[in-house]
Amino acid sequence: MSWNPYFRVSVLEALFITSVAFSLVQACRAAAKIFGRNKAQPAGIDFPRIPKIDALGGKCVTLGLAQLGSNHSNEIGKEMQRHKDLYYKLQNLEHHPEVLRQSRDLLISLFSETLTSACKEPDSGILHVKHYTPEHLAAFLQREHDQTMQEWEQYMARRWAGCPTEMFQDREEAKWWLKQITPVKYVDGAWLGHINKITTPFALRRVTKDAWQVLSEELGDGDLSKNHVHVYRELMKEIEPGLPEGDTADFIHPRHEMDEPRIWKAAIAQLLISLFPYEFLPEILGFNLHYEGITMETLKAAKELEELKLNAYYFMLHISIDNADSGHTAIAMHTVTEYISHIETTHGSAAAQDAWRRVQAGYILSEHLPTTPDCLSMKTPATPLFPKSGSEKDVIQVFLAKAPVAHKIHCSSRLKIGRRTLVDWLKPEDFISQRWQMDFLNDLANTKMWVRKGDGRRSKLVQEISWPGKMFGSFTQTEVEIVRKWIDSLGIPDAQSYWSFVGRTKLPADGVCQNQDIRADYPVFLPMSSDDCLSLSSISAPPLHFPIIGCTITSAGAPSLSKVLPLWFAHPCLLESFVCIPAKTATHIGCSLTRLLRAQYGFDAEGPGVAGMDEVRRPMSLGLVDLGLEIMSRSELPAPACLQDVLQAWPSKFALLMLNLSMRPIGNMGLLLGLACAFVELHDTVASSNHLLSSGSREALKQIANRERECLKVCLDEIRDQDDKMYREACKGFCLGSKEIENSFDEVDRLKGFK
Repeated sequence: MSWNPYFRVSVLEALFITSVAFSLVQACRAAAKIFGRNKAQPAGIDFPRIPKIDALGGKCVTLGLAQLGSNHSNEIGKEMQRHKDLYYKLQNLEHHPEVLRQSRDLLISLFSETLTSACKEPDSGILHVKHYTPEHLAAFLQREHDQTMQEWEQYMARRWAGCPTEMFQDREEAKWWLKQITPVKYVDGAWLGHINKITTPFALRRVTKDAWQVLSEELGDGDLSKNHVHVYRELMKEIEPGLPEGDTADFIHPRHEMDEPRIWKAAIAQLLISLFPYEFLPEILGFNLHYEGITMETLKAAKELEELKLNAYYFMLHISIDNADSGHTAIAMHTVTEYISHIETTHGSAAAQDAWRRVQAGYILSEHLPTTPDCLSMKTPATPLFPKSGSEKDVIQVFLAKAPVAHKIHCSSRLKIGRRTLVDWLKPEDFISQRWQMDFLNDLANTKMWVRKGDGRRSKLVQEISWPGKMFGSFTQTEVEIVRKWIDSLGIPDAQSYWSFVGRTKLPADGVCQNQDIRADYPVFLPMSSDDCLSLSSISAPPLHFPIIGCTITSAGAPSLSKVLPLWFAHPCLLESFVCIPAKTATHIGCSLTRLLRAQYGFDAEGPGVAGMDEVRRPMSLGLVDLGLEIMSRSELPAPACLQDVLQAWPSKFALLMLNLSMRPIGNMGLLLGLACAFVELHDTVASSNHLLSSGSREALKQIANRERECLKVCLDEIRDQDDKMYREACKGFCLGSKEIENSFDEVDRLKGFK
């Protein structure tokens, strides 16, 4: 469950029960004794003045953290800072690989938190689909779509009838809202960022390729003007000039006043879920399934921003591209059905249903982590579910009944429960308000003196209203049990919730992250071996040119497949990690590399529009892996299941070097670009051969090489003009790659190639 200041109901709630009990049974004297003005105030109860944040152009409003008592504020503030730090480190992972274990633990914790919340209503939402079939999934998504459209129709009817805006009161509030959601928008697409790597099992690449298409379109298919992060960044230039790039350390600085904890939490979830693409692939597909659905917030924001004369293009873009017929919603459903079909075919129907539970877990993670803040002046805000559980409903009824008789009894008490005094909380005329009840339970729930979340029997509140506590008799035995159960329900969800829900055996992070095989796992950060360092130092003064325009390997003879094949299957890794982080793709180089990867993966050439489901249905879709498998088939070699199979059959130190370098794309950019240039020559050479590929495949490879060449030229031209050192590294990488490739061909007749 995502954090919401109105949802946390724990310690502050217990304090209120305590005070009520005093009022009813022990009367003023007992209350004065325990809560009286002469009693030393316990640590953790003395809350400072609530800070104000000037967010709306001179209007002081209480936001986010400022709405809680100081102890809880500090706790939430520290959590938000941890999320901010991780937000930066995950976007610069090659410099902070130590966060991988922590990241996996946090991801599982978020799964458990959101599943615990969702399972309180086990027959609603996606949990209503107990048994997966493609038809059941389609029917569920149609119901969700119909519900959204019905709400939209009702909203438009209200607006046509003259009702005011419902998202924003004015331009300043809209600007504040747009700024607060920037952390999420600057990682748009990140939940798919690490999928479809070369280490993906080959049988799953059709599924991951279709999912990667959604990422590609989030990145504008390599067109900067359509790149979603770029579009939002341009919007920020209009309303918040000077806001730094999303992947920089400056972006998370408090001075920018992006201080909505749940926004950072949602942004972190998007960065985390694709970080382990093999362990959590079904969860990634489920997350994508929910996130790509059209929401009322997007629809409302697009309309009301236009009314306020603010740029609404980002939101209009998502309404169009996420459509359920040919857009991202349709692709997301297709990838889920294809994945589960694959699991059923290869592992049986029981495994397919287990996979569905994991898809549900991913869907729920997205659904239960709000990506936008509530504007305080919203006319019809998206009111959080309250009470959100049976125990919460029961306990609020207990307090509601006791408040009228308890109010005056505590007039002598100075005790503050969160943001208000006990006397103020107990005002009967205020306590009937649902919002008041939510605030009260939230503050009470976070007063540690009285409540131990998840442990009602050891909580002081329950002890005081039970025998031989000082307030024994204030509550009936039934009411005591209600209080205890409510406190029990407040416990931090156990990570076991995720493992139990999906039916997996718990795997500790240390066991998963240690002893990883770079040939099969991702991400894997290894130190450079002495052989790697020797290889890199073998080219000391490379020529400063790139002969990558229309040439083949001029000294190539017949290929030695035992040398060529490991290079062929490993080299697609070279540039894959450049597009993992959306913020790093919103540049000319980033867009060029997106287009290059599209070519290598077998996507059609980019057009003026988006391909959507047309790409999914395209019959001839050959990428480098598909062509490598054809080479093996035509050479009568057994088909490998994955890259690891290839490198076990034909070990290659150079293939491992490429994998290692690719894990640090920013630090090794020059080398990686140069190596990629060398492999364009290999593609040209293989495409000119009459033996390794069919004529149709040779033509497909020629087109891939042409697109690669065009994209790499953009990159090389830019770094040559801006970074001489990087350009020299690119030259070095080209020489290194060319030398290794040439050594993979026979010495005889090398000038003629594969004739």
